[in-house]
Amino acid sequence: MSAHILDGKALAADLRTELLARTSALRERGIHPKLTIVFVGENESSVAYVRNLVRTGERVGVEVEVARLPENATSVVVRTLLERLRDDARVHGVMLQQPLPPHLSIRELADAIPVNKDVDGTHPTNQGNLAFGSGTEFVPATPAAVMLLLERSPHWPLRGRRTVMIGRSVVVGAPVAMLMLAQDATVTVLHKESASLQPYLRMAEVVVVATGVPGLIGGADIAPGATVIDVGTTVVDGVLKGDVDFASAVEVAGAITPVPGGVGPVTNVALLRNVVKSAERSVG
Repeated sequence: MSAHILDGKALAADLRTELLARTSALRERGIHPKLTIVFVGENESSVAYVRNLVRTGERVGVEVEVARLPENATSVVVRTLLERLRDDARVHGVMLQQPLPPHLSIRELADAIPVNKDVDGTHPTNQGNLAFGSGTEFVPATPAAVMLLLERSPHWPLRGRRTVMIGRSVVVGAPVAMLMLAQDATVTVLHKESASLQPYLRMAEVVVVATGVPGLIGGADIAPGATVIDVGTTVVDGVLKGDVDFASAVEVAGAITPVPGGVGPVTNVALLRNVVKSAERSVG
């Protein structure tokens, strides 16, 4: 039997309806939710991502402004812009688009993002609160999308579940592991230096994969009935591929996200939810 498809497009549509109601209520009070994206350079994948955010913002009543800086912008220039946005009362969310040009480091810039407007959870304070399970202000968009999809899986709630996170990046892998731990899951983190993915992978009830290696995980690797969340997005011969070989995994898993159409559509809405949350907080 084929797995239940965790449809990110359908979930995103439901979330957009919810957001539109919330932004309409804010506008009635004279508050116009606004996100400013600081975008350094011309990274092609970032251009597409930001374009989609602008379109999604228009659909849910959030203004998305893109503050462009040249490829050779210095860290001082970037920090100055981020710090100026901290004091702009019209802006409710600030995001520094990644990846950055090679000469810039997110570690050197993250603390300049206004912590109370850090809607993608990049500031060290928000990352620290997430790691300590002490209630971060904003959960990063992609990890938030993963959790929203897991909430609609047959293995929710996660309490006591055997879960595996493949990938340990500070953008996805580590935050997702922390969020699953906060739900009382038993979490194993595997990565490129792990001696083997087995037997941990085959024992897992929930598998989240974020490695950027197309087709890394197949149906033979997972336990029958497992929930599989595929965060990978790699273009191969003009086709978007995930980290999971969908054709084989869908025949074994109990629930699975497709690529495209899984985590991606939910990520944009999760980010804009944080912007709306910030705007609502500004009026109490």
